[in-house]
Amino acid sequence: MGRGGKKKGKKESENVGEGLGLLSLEDQPSTSSAIATQEIKKADPPLQKEAEADEGGISLLGDGGAKRTRKKKKNAPPPQEAPLNPTQAAPGPSQSSPALQAAVPSAGRGCGRGVTPPQAGWGRGAAPQPVWGQSNPQAGATQQATERAPGPWQAPQPMAPVPPSQSAPQISQAPKELRPSTSQVPIEQPRPASSKPTSVVCRFQLPKKIRARVPVPADATRVLTNYLPMTIKPLIIHRYDVAINPDKPKKFMARVFQAMKMKHFPKHIVAFDQMKNCYALKPLLTTDERFMTEVEIKDDNGKACKYEVGLKLTGKVDLGTILSYMRDGTSLAPPTEAIHCIDVVLRHGALEKYVKASRQYFMRPRNPIDLGDGLEMWTGLFQSAIFTSRPFINIDVAHKGFPKSQPLVDTYLNDFRLDATCPIEKQRRMECELFVKFLRGLRVVATIGDAKTGFRKREFICNDVKPPPNVLKFTMQDDSGRSRTITVEQYFTEKGYRLRYPNINCIWVGPRDKEIYYPMELLQISFGQALNRQLNDRQLAKMVREAATPPSDRKRKIEEVIRDMKYSSNEYFKEFGLEISNNFYEVEAKVLHAPVLNVGEGTVKPRGGVWMAKKLLKASALQSWGFLVVDTDPNRLQCHDIIKKIQGVGRQMGMSVQDPALTNFNVRAHELLTIFRRAADSRINFLFVIVSSRSRDIYQKVKKMAELEVGILTQCIKDQTAERRMNEQTIRNILLKVNSKLMGVNQTIGTSSEPACLRSGGVMVVGADVTHPSPDQTDIPSIAAVTASFDTKCFQYNIELSIQTPKKEVIVEFENMMVEHLKVYKKHQNTIPKKIFIFRDGVSEGQFAQVMNSELVAVYRAYERLAGCNVKPEVLFLLVQKRHHTRFFLGANNAQNVLPGTVVDKDIVHHSEMDFYMVSHQAIKGTARPTRYYAVRNDGNIPIEEVEQLTYYLCHLYSRCTRSVSYPTPTYYAHLACTRAKHLTAGDRFNNRDLELRPQRLQVLNRMLDFSRMFFV
Repeated sequence: MGRGGKKKGKKESENVGEGLGLLSLEDQPSTSSAIATQEIKKADPPLQKEAEADEGGISLLGDGGAKRTRKKKKNAPPPQEAPLNPTQAAPGPSQSSPALQAAVPSAGRGCGRGVTPPQAGWGRGAAPQPVWGQSNPQAGATQQATERAPGPWQAPQPMAPVPPSQSAPQISQAPKELRPSTSQVPIEQPRPASSKPTSVVCRFQLPKKIRARVPVPADATRVLTNYLPMTIKPLIIHRYDVAINPDKPKKFMARVFQAMKMKHFPKHIVAFDQMKNCYALKPLLTTDERFMTEVEIKDDNGKACKYEVGLKLTGKVDLGTILSYMRDGTSLAPPTEAIHCIDVVLRHGALEKYVKASRQYFMRPRNPIDLGDGLEMWTGLFQSAIFTSRPFINIDVAHKGFPKSQPLVDTYLNDFRLDATCPIEKQRRMECELFVKFLRGLRVVATIGDAKTGFRKREFICNDVKPPPNVLKFTMQDDSGRSRTITVEQYFTEKGYRLRYPNINCIWVGPRDKEIYYPMELLQISFGQALNRQLNDRQLAKMVREAATPPSDRKRKIEEVIRDMKYSSNEYFKEFGLEISNNFYEVEAKVLHAPVLNVGEGTVKPRGGVWMAKKLLKASALQSWGFLVVDTDPNRLQCHDIIKKIQGVGRQMGMSVQDPALTNFNVRAHELLTIFRRAADSRINFLFVIVSSRSRDIYQKVKKMAELEVGILTQCIKDQTAERRMNEQTIRNILLKVNSKLMGVNQTIGTSSEPACLRSGGVMVVGADVTHPSPDQTDIPSIAAVTASFDTKCFQYNIELSIQTPKKEVIVEFENMMVEHLKVYKKHQNTIPKKIFIFRDGVSEGQFAQVMNSELVAVYRAYERLAGCNVKPEVLFLLVQKRHHTRFFLGANNAQNVLPGTVVDKDIVHHSEMDFYMVSHQAIKGTARPTRYYAVRNDGNIPIEEVEQLTYYLCHLYSRCTRSVSYPTPTYYAHLACTRAKHLTAGDRFNNRDLELRPQRLQVLNRMLDFSRMFFV
């Protein structure tokens, strides 16, 4: 399975082992040969057009709740709707209020089509390896380092996919209780065979792992990983399509299925994915027809609800395809159907009581941590079947913010600290915006009905805020038929309910084409909402502090989860032939030796991922510069002292720092552009800018003006940093960035430490990333960034930026961006590179083929445009993955993280493809997250050990600090470039249709690029 899906943008943190706390703001297509699914060719009769259903209206205090679907009578009058509108008539007091009424459509009667289940993500690393006790005759054919001489470029070699199986399963008789389907049942669509790739056909093959004859300097060790060994049997599993009518609300689907199972198959063990598929080892049906039955469950109000449940055999899943896949499969074509079946069994057997959020499962703790602004932190677990060299279960702890289940008005008053005496639009801007953002999409429960009709609960989704009940008016009719306009508050008063908060806004809920408004105090926030949205800065900081735990604590928590799951005694697992160990898997590892680094005073060797360098290797001169303070009280900052410290520390580091040519300690934001232009006209090329922490957009304004309108380098510093933490170490960190922006060199890899692939020269190292908006930001585009080195030591980089359609992962403009990089390289080196090493961030396993077909081809085409058709580059293309749940531990009670340079490239990775994990940094807090690397191209036949060494060494060239970082510098820079592009485009409007046709390139002024390509660090 995949390692936890990719989602760009900020996420809720599980640990902070990978981050650096910086003080300033710059922040042939392969197919599996085994067929796993046998398809049923016989289909149900076509679906007849069904009768339309009535719509029943509900009101706030009148009749309401879900209505049963009824066939429409002939000549019956259409249902009346009464939205909140002063021009419409209303019933008398004893009737439902039209002011707060909505039409509720009943669900249709169709059983739904049988569809292919969602693909279960690519097998985690997709590792073909022999089954236990068997030897792999191909394993001994591992290529050696002697084969790595660069050969001619090979064109893509397409291969024909394996055809699906034509055999059909055996079928017999149906249970007596079930009634056969009628003409209302839809035609069953055939499913693809599970071993046939369902994704894009790849033009390339993944490169094989090559072992070096001479190992790189490293120390052997062993580490524990949060993988539980699992054994599986090559069983044949029956797969059934499940059709439930009506198919809403979704939270009832599991209960409906369970009622059907207990009624008809009480002795069978069945795993249901809570969507459209269920799996059983023993056959449930004895005919190929769809059979229907009715079941009854009670809703949240205790009301009986009837459902029709349809069941039809749609194929068989062969778990033996997983064994074949681990033996000789490829990551490009995992047996997704069989993997999905295993994941459903694992989930159904242990996680029914948990709240599901993506691939994670949560349960409310007894004392949840308050994250602020209406959210509390729940703890949970991540569980996924992993099929690499052998089968595993990956178990990890997880944390997520959930809305507090409480009256909405309590959230308004206590969590957002808003005033009950006036509407929200008249209150503090920041808190109001945060509350409205929190509210939109939130599920709430309202109590509807009255004493006569009975009270019932109804769940709605919030849309927006409306005027308070003492202002919001509507027209209604009394018993005599007279119309009058009253406020919502008056309406409730006449109904015998006095509102406590008449000045707090009403909430618009339900369908957007209906006008359903509730006073806030009558709404309760629904329990267990897994909202797919981004935490705000305050919540994220609290989450990071609370969720980051030492490795020993994290290991203990995972072990507690394992005990609670009771894997060894689970009847579902035994039924489906799964045996799961309760112990962490111990795997062979190695700790790479750190490189020798060139610094200003000579050479230094990092220890524990950290080194001390008093002087810069190539210090730049800070000659014509200025110091500005924007929208901040200068009396709190001691600006002259800060300037003196910058000069003093800069000279210690080897920089030539003159007196500032411009100082202004009282700049207003509206004056910035004028001051920047005057500074540029005065040949000032660098400005320190102290910005207010209270202003959310001042940093964006500074960067947009400086880089898009004027062309001058800037270094922003928060006023809080300048006031409280402007010590020598802080200034050193800032000057590391300043030196890089001025095209200086902080450190390089020593010649004696250079990997062979770098030592021969002619190398351009590339990093690429795409950042996406959070799920709730629908009008913001995605940003693609590609960085590339242009010096011989891989320290200085150029960036290219592109704005493209939201959620599009492939970099559309990759070819044109690479052409620009090659031109910059040629400008500085008088030739184009012979080797291109690419580290591509943010690609999940399901996107391997897509990225290879698009971006890898783009690299070759870009090179061809400059070098011609007869010369091909030596390309090494690595995918960098951080969104996974693999963790390493030193021992049972060891609170320390594994050492920087720790590499695992056995057992838990693909046995024949180039796939490895590396911890390259020293985690400041929490448990270090290893980064996973997967090679999709290796033209130079570089051994995996040398690729690991290259990757580790590139983590030591990050310009912002004197420590190794969690993934290679070019990839880190690509992420920084994406962040810079977000600031440069903040507030801009983009047309998604135009971006789909042609992505928009983003470039800073040439004036600044001529002076510095490293402006973004």
